[in-house]
Amino acid sequence: MKDTRMLSVMAILAVLIVLAGSADAACSSCAKEADWSETASAFLEGRTMSEEPVAFGPKVARAESSQFERRTEDAPIAAENASDPGSASIALHSINATPAVINSTATSKITVAFDINSSERTNQGEMQLSANAQIKNSAGGEVAKLPLIRQSVGLYSANWTADVPPGAYSIDIAAFSLDGAASFPDALQIEVLG
Repeated sequence: MKDTRMLSVMAILAVLIVLAGSADAACSSCAKEADWSETASAFLEGRTMSEEPVAFGPKVARAESSQFERRTEDAPIAAENASDPGSASIALHSINATPAVINSTATSKITVAFDINSSERTNQGEMQLSANAQIKNSAGGEVAKLPLIRQSVGLYSANWTADVPPGAYSIDIAAFSLDGAASFPDALQIEVLG
């Protein structure tokens, strides 16, 4: 009886050893990855592998399909899928800054009014709209991105504190709904004094 148990244990161990020897522990998707030893050594030595950072993740996707980068010579973009009878057309009715000329570190209120031409199935008051303002310096670099808060139907606003050097700053507006999107580049300028 003792010999039978011993034989059973030995048989199980032999099967496990054979299975373990034939099993491949390598990850099938890991085989495509590069050898990290060179980059690890460079990191430990404090040297860079490349001067250009590797682009990856959500930032790359946003950069490729940014609402602010779509510009036309004609009128601003009204909506995506405008030929779809169920889509909404978003138009910039008016925009202003109060005041439009401010001192550095002062605050200006940006107010934007949108016209939303929607299908019969959606009331303009019920339309879910998100909007933001991107403030850029004269070189085109972003200095602030402000979410515009809904004040009433079609009217949105935000306050911008100009913690920036003196100069002219342009404002791009982007609006998004479930039915469409629109961008309005260089919709307004604010001058910041010293």
